[in-house]
Amino acid sequence: MKFSEIIYMKAENELRDRKEQAERLAALRRKEFIAKYPQLIDIENEMKNAALEVISNVGAGNKKVDVSKVAKKNLQAQEKRRELIKKAGYPEDYLEIPYSCKLCNDSGIYNGKLCSCHIALLQQLSVGELSCSSMLSKSTFDTFELKYYSDIKDRELGFSYRDIMRGTCEMLKDYAENFTPHSNSFFFTGGTGLGKTHLALAVLNKVTQKGYSVYYASAGNLIKQLEKERFGRSADNVEEEIEKSDLFILDDLGAEFQTPFASATINELVNNSVIMGRPLIIISNLSNKELEDRYGQRLISRISGFEIIEFYGEDIRQLKK
Repeated sequence: MKFSEIIYMKAENELRDRKEQAERLAALRRKEFIAKYPQLIDIENEMKNAALEVISNVGAGNKKVDVSKVAKKNLQAQEKRRELIKKAGYPEDYLEIPYSCKLCNDSGIYNGKLCSCHIALLQQLSVGELSCSSMLSKSTFDTFELKYYSDIKDRELGFSYRDIMRGTCEMLKDYAENFTPHSNSFFFTGGTGLGKTHLALAVLNKVTQKGYSVYYASAGNLIKQLEKERFGRSADNVEEEIEKSDLFILDDLGAEFQTPFASATINELVNNSVIMGRPLIIISNLSNKELEDRYGQRLISRISGFEIIEFYGEDIRQLKK
């Protein structure tokens, strides 16, 4: 599992913000509670004194500590505290620090290793522009609905669209479950609204669950971001994030604004992924001829080494209306 320094930095900043926010909230709650119920201080002092009594007497010569007696004092004080909070009408854990992760208390480290919450955050941040998108949670293999594809046998293909898309879904599910950084690359082609992005994101979801990093971007947004970086209007380093990813998903190729910079950049990104052996999924509504006219023979040559998946059917977004 590898992530760029930028992703690690973003994750550390997010964890620090979570921790500070939780501790600020706890401090405010405590201040508010003590203003109404100052006896809390006396109760907590009883708890502290009981603990100090044990600590101060450890190794104190022949003087023995009645641990059970001290423990009883502490438990009685804890019970008083719980009763006070309950009587005040608050939840039992109201005065505890509300960390989002109970394992590491939002430090990101548990038992000397990255906590599961830290890893999940790194994976979330690594998916680029989709990190906060509702599309991500909705696009799984289980939510891919075959009912929108015709079950009438196509004479030319020899199968119904539904049969073809069922096979495509199962094949990509198997690909995602057995994914490694040396897996095959794909080119998804077909009209709009046929499920290309849905299945690409289903792959992304499964691959990140396995602990691999994925960088997803639509071609239009990616070009805009790279233009900002090249001309000093952004401190991010998207190319580094893509380079560090185990899988790169480039969506909506051909929908970006056509410029010499865009064409050259797309060719460079695809070429670099192929040279480095990084799995790449490219999604486009354009035909091979349209792609060649737009990006040149070089891109077509690179994509010809990919596994090409054609999507069939009618625009599902229109059928759902």
